[in-house]
Amino acid sequence: MYVTGQQENLECMSPIRMHARERSFTMAKSKQAPVDRRDFLRSAAIGAAALVSNPVIAGTQQSEPSEQRPLSATTLEADIVKMKEKIAVATRMLVIEGIVGSSGHVSMRIPGMNRVLVGPADVSREIITAEDVVTVDFDSKQLDGKRRQPDETEIHTGIYRARSDVMAVLHTHPTYSVVFSITRKPILPVHMHGAIFADGVPVFDSVGHINTRELGDGLARALGSRRAVLMKMHGAAIVGNSLEEAFIAALQLEENAQQQLLAEGTGTAVQPMTPDDVARCLKQSWTPHSIQKRWQYFLDKRSVAS
Repeated sequence: MYVTGQQENLECMSPIRMHARERSFTMAKSKQAPVDRRDFLRSAAIGAAALVSNPVIAGTQQSEPSEQRPLSATTLEADIVKMKEKIAVATRMLVIEGIVGSSGHVSMRIPGMNRVLVGPADVSREIITAEDVVTVDFDSKQLDGKRRQPDETEIHTGIYRARSDVMAVLHTHPTYSVVFSITRKPILPVHMHGAIFADGVPVFDSVGHINTRELGDGLARALGSRRAVLMKMHGAAIVGNSLEEAFIAALQLEENAQQQLLAEGTGTAVQPMTPDDVARCLKQSWTPHSIQKRWQYFLDKRSVAS
């Protein structure tokens, strides 16, 4: 069922900023020395912890919408590389956690620009690297990258067009959560980590790929101001003010869905959290510190596994 929403207007870029953008993307297209994928993956696990502590990226991604500023021309190229590295690391961790497999992708908005970095269609998610990430505009047109953009780019661009507060989008295929798109039973906050979904997880009532602007806009309307939306008999899209926030929310959505299904399987009526419960759990377990703590846990878990 579609949920009515409004698409926000985006301001045009100034000529100076446009010049800086074009110069930066030209530089990004320059020829680089070949990189061995296995060496990159080994080094990525070691460097991931340092990456997330980078004050430029961390500060940019944790900013409130009103504080979003375009990256300067002198740092844009380097920061985009770091953002691509973070996308690749997050994608590989989602594979380990079982909610991304042969398909699914992660994206980040480039602050202050109508540009999106997104994982490609034609690379196994388990071995994706920063070099595989591509750049698209808000019209889902690919601007650079040696790989092909995902068929469902509109999942990401549709949401970014409608939600200026969103800085990261994850498209996952979570086993337990998708069950609720089939049964049409609501996902309830039944675990303290599920408190972030107390305002509901809507279902986009269309089966199949989100591969047109019309479908992308429809998905964004269904999402509304919420944190996640289910795609009927398909998957989910989870958003955040940072990649870390969206990543942790995606895992907590699946965790809560699993707990709810297990509880319902006992035959006993499930009682969700009260509003007081929700408020208390949000205060205790959904803070910048707790989000960073869990993100670091998954970075460390992947590093040990490597």
